[in-house]
Amino acid sequence: MIDWGAVIVGFVLSIILGAIFGVIIPFWGGFIGLLLAGMVVGYMVGGDAGNGMVNGAVSGAFGGIVLSFLLLIFGTLIAGLLGFAVATITSFVIFIGLIGVIIVMAVGGAIGSVVKGED
Repeated sequence: MIDWGAVIVGFVLSIILGAIFGVIIPFWGGFIGLLLAGMVVGYMVGGDAGNGMVNGAVSGAFGGIVLSFLLLIFGTLIAGLLGFAVATITSFVIFIGLIGVIIVMAVGGAIGSVVKGED
């Protein structure tokens, strides 16, 4: 079952930790931030590894989708049709990268659930 509170916390943490670790550790930082955010989600929801994995993946997907919509809205408002076109292309790139984010946060969610250790 999806725990929406944990999903939203994971979404916010993925942005914050991804940015902080991305600056501190240039190549691997974003990956580490996403993994840690997924682990927090998994730890919050508990249960088995599958439960943590599902919630972590939903959290990662939610982040990518929200980012894409914000780009489309603000790109269009700021630059009109050209902004919409550029934001659309950028959103497609984000959706392709979203697969990686979902995988990393799902693995983190599974690890977090296993660490919590409740069934």
